[in-house]
Amino acid sequence: MAYKKSFSEVENKYWGDYKARMSKAQGVEDVKKIFSMVVADMVKEIEPKLNPTYGEFDGDFEIDVKGEKHYKVASKIAENPLYIELVEISDLPAILDKYSEMAVNKTIHLSRKEPEENGKKIIP
Repeated sequence: MAYKKSFSEVENKYWGDYKARMSKAQGVEDVKKIFSMVVADMVKEIEPKLNPTYGEFDGDFEIDVKGEKHYKVASKIAENPLYIELVEISDLPAILDKYSEMAVNKTIHLSRKEPEENGKKIIP
């Protein structure tokens, strides 16, 4: 599919740091924060007028392990005509898919690993 706008340059700028931060994530909450923060920063660079936010417990972009798309977009962004246009004419959805897929895979990996590790910790 040919896009009228490609943001691969912006994506590549964030991808290396995103992968490094994901590899160091200690738990599921870390993964959620990293995804929300990096994607919000990337979208803000692509379209500053959208002004996406992220927080410790919620953000405009969140991973969705059970969802078909693996990410959720807050209604204030999803219903914004600027975002709708970006989704229709650019590769932004493919970029979000790539980032969310890594976050979901890391979440699944950590959620399987966490109970085992918690049982083995020795508390002095």
